[in-house]
Parts: sequence; structure tokens; C-alpha cells
Amino acid sequence: MYKYFIHDATMRIRWIHLFVCFCFLLGLVVSLPLWAGERIFPHIPVFQYLKFTESIHWIITILLCLILIINILYLKKIWTTVLLCLIIFAVLCDQMRLQPWVYIYVLILFPMCLVTIKSKDKNVNKHDSFILNYFLILLIGIYVWSGLNKFTPSFIDIVYPYMLKSLFNLNDGHYLLKVREWGLLFASLETFIGIGLVFSKTRNIAVIGAIIMHLQIIVWVIVGNPNYTILPWNICMIAVVYLSGWNNDQTLQLIPDSSSLLRKSTIGLLILVWIMPSLNLKNKWDAYLSFNLYTERISHMYVGLRQKALNEINPRLSAYFVSENIIDDGKVIDVEKWAFDELKVPVYPALRVHKAIGKYFCKPTIDADQIMLVTYRRPFINGNYKILTCKECQ
Repeated sequence: MYKYFIHDATMRIRWIHLFVCFCFLLGLVVSLPLWAGERIFPHIPVFQYLKFTESIHWIITILLCLILIINILYLKKIWTTVLLCLIIFAVLCDQMRLQPWVYIYVLILFPMCLVTIKSKDKNVNKHDSFILNYFLILLIGIYVWSGLNKFTPSFIDIVYPYMLKSLFNLNDGHYLLKVREWGLLFASLETFIGIGLVFSKTRNIAVIGAIIMHLQIIVWVIVGNPNYTILPWNICMIAVVYLSGWNNDQTLQLIPDSSSLLRKSTIGLLILVWIMPSLNLKNKWDAYLSFNLYTERISHMYVGLRQKALNEINPRLSAYFVSENIIDDGKVIDVEKWAFDELKVPVYPALRVHKAIGKYFCKPTIDADQIMLVTYRRPFINGNYKILTCKECQ
């Protein structure tokens, strides 16, 4: 039974499809306020005509849950296609939903809406190995770029010590926190996991390394990271990397000799996950779409409000005021804390999203000099922040 399961490409794909849909459903439930329900955090649609009432968002979310359940039970092109269309529509209605796990799930599901996976026709089943090849290309891009993005002072000096303190309950003065080279080792290991997946001889070792890394992230979330929505994602990644790579001795094909749809989708994936992330180094491509995760080389946001502006905002926003007295005669809202507490996810780190949040506060009844909009990268020092005006957010 086990031998059949691990060597049969169709079974691998079926289980990957099942894990992705099940973990997506879990992630949706954990972050339900992001998808439906009453909230004060603004919806940020791609197009203004996609601004809907809460009842419409509830309908979209319920349909999404139903289609996910159907996909868990059945692997058919039509249901995968409907699921992808619903996910894309939901993201178009609110860019905050374009979390990295949503993006990766969409990329995994995409080839399953192009060809039939399970059929009595042997000519159809020949596509299965090419889909596994597609998954390997995706995983290589994720791990290599995620690792390379961590070769930065922000990861070494901020994120890595925070991970150590959370995992091992270390004090600030502990000697382990001073060994910054271990942070570089962590980044190197993630990069080498991606490279190891390229070659059949090193693929099993890379799979073991990926599983250990994801297990460590799961433990970190349980003991010290409030972003619980990434728990199902990391469980899913363990399943996907194992089913795609373990004992898979096929040679990686960048341009597979398969159906035109699979060949085009593989080439498109190569551009999307191997080449486009390089543009993020110049801020020309979104951080989350470049697998720039937990590096602190992304922008956050503060909203400063003087007294007249404070009188115009929802009183519930007072829960997200920072404790420090940053501006005179006013308060500062930590937008990251606001998003985490209300939507259970971080703010999507893109300037257009920050401008949309700024527009939410820049009302015609409030003087622009009553509002201060600041995007910044940690640490909050000169050169790491930018001030936006209400005019720029319109």
C-alpha cells in the first residue's frame, strides 16, 4: 500500500490536491475575519467597483468553503477551475487576502484545472509526471528566494534573535543571541533546500531538510508567534514537498515535452517564481510574491492622528494606539497590530495597500495636517521610513 502510494504519480497529485484544499479551508477558518464578518479595517479592492457589502463577502466566503469541501472530496478540472476563480475574485475584492499561503495554494492548484488527473485513459495519466515536475519548479523557487531574502541585516539582527528567544525562552543577554552567524546558516540551509530539490540524487536530503524547517516554524508559532494562520500552511508545505520530492528520481525539465497547456504553464511558472522575485530587490515586485517572508525587509505602517482627527475615527481604534508618545497632541495607530488583532493576518506589504489605508483616514472633513502617514522598515531609524501625504493617497 505505502509503496503504491509513494510511487504512483496520480496518487501523489491527488494527495497534494487534498492537503492544499483542506489546509486552505483551515487557514480560511482561522482568518475568517479577513474573509467575512463585521470589521473596521477597510477592504482594499483592486478596482473600486468591487467594493461590496458585508453580506456579499459572506456569500463569497460560504461559496469558497463549499467549493473547497467539494474539491476535498473530488479531484476534477471543473471544480478546481471554479475554486481558482473564486479565490482570485475574493482577492480582487480585498488585496489583504493575497497572503503568501493563498498565493502559493493558487500556484499549486493551477495545473490541476488544465488537464484531467485521474482517468481510465492511460494517455491522460502521462501528464502526472509533468505536474510533479511543475511542483518541483515551484518549490525550488520558494525555498531559494525565501533563503536568499534572509541574507540581510534585518533578518540577522531582528527576526533571527526573536525566533531564538521565542523558541528557547532566552533572555536578551544570552550568548546565543550574539552569534549572528547562525542566522546566516539558517538562511543558507533554506537556500540549499531549494537547490537540493533540483537534482534527483540530493532530493531526499532536501525533503528532510524542508520538513525539519517547517516543523521548527510550527513549534515557533505554537510557543511565540501570534500568526496562527501559517500553521495550516506549514503543515501543507510538509505534505507538498514530501509528495513532490521524496523518492522522485525524475530529471527536472524546465521546458517539458508535454501538452501545450502544461508546457506554457511551466514556462510561465519559471518566470513567475524564478525570475520575477529578483525585481523585489529594486521594489518593482511585491515582497510576498517574491517569497520575502520573515526578513523585516518589508514595509510597515503607522498612522498619526492629532486631536481633531482623533475625534473622527472609530473609538475601537484606540486599542491599537502605540504606548510611546510619538507625536504631540495626538496618538499613533500601529497598523500591523490592527491587522493582526482584527483580521488575524499581517498587512499586505505594498505601497498601494498602505496608500489605501491612508485614504481610509484622509476624509474630506479632516485637515490633512491633522494626519501623519508613515511607512517604515524595522528598525525605525532615519532612512528606513517615508512620510505619505493625504494627496498621495487619493
